[in-house]
Amino acid sequence: MLNGTFSVEVTARDAQGGTATGFSGTIDLTLQGPIVAGGLSGSTSVNAVNGVATFSNLRVTGLCTGCTLKAAANGLAGATSSSFNVVAGP
Repeated sequence: MLNGTFSVEVTARDAQGGTATGFSGTIDLTLQGPIVAGGLSGSTSVNAVNGVATFSNLRVTGLCTGCTLKAAANGLAGATSSSFNVVAGP
């Protein structure tokens, strides 16, 4: 991934693994991993609508190898993305 903006969608799940359509709480997104001189910016706290939160205009600055995004919300189990790298542009 090159430095730039991107979007992420997070779905709250119920005990059976379906979308928790009644959930409208805040979901927080954080960047985890070895980050060199940067971090995650943009809207990192979003209220879910019908159990789904869409994070728009996110940006990772700096360099990041093997980083992940972690989603957390009160009353729900957290989730972690697959790992990814952010490298300098051409």
